[in-house]
Amino acid sequence: MEYLGILIFFLVALGVSFAFAFLNDLLGPKTKERMEDYPYECGVPLYDTEARGTFKQGYYLLGLLLILFDIEAAFLFPWAVVFKDIGLYGLVEALLFIFILALGFVYAWKKGALKWQM
Repeated sequence: MEYLGILIFFLVALGVSFAFAFLNDLLGPKTKERMEDYPYECGVPLYDTEARGTFKQGYYLLGLLLILFDIEAAFLFPWAVVFKDIGLYGLVEALLFIFILALGFVYAWKKGALKWQM
């Protein structure tokens, strides 16, 4: 029963999400535009539908690095909340976690993942 509030919050969030999606389909515009089904990159529509050129992978690599360090922040927030209760062992554990992530950052830096050359 102690998690009942979280369950209710999750169900309400799920219900609101489905309600908005349903209302969007029900009340949204029904016209199909010529370029609507084509993929686009960074908000720029695809003008040549037969183009099969190469493109830079920098967006994806940068996105993966962003996700990595966002997950780091998500793991450090609960640690900061219980910092007083976990003592020295928790501090060493968190510093080890940060050190491993810093090693990953240095590795990405040395491999040139942070260089943005077009």
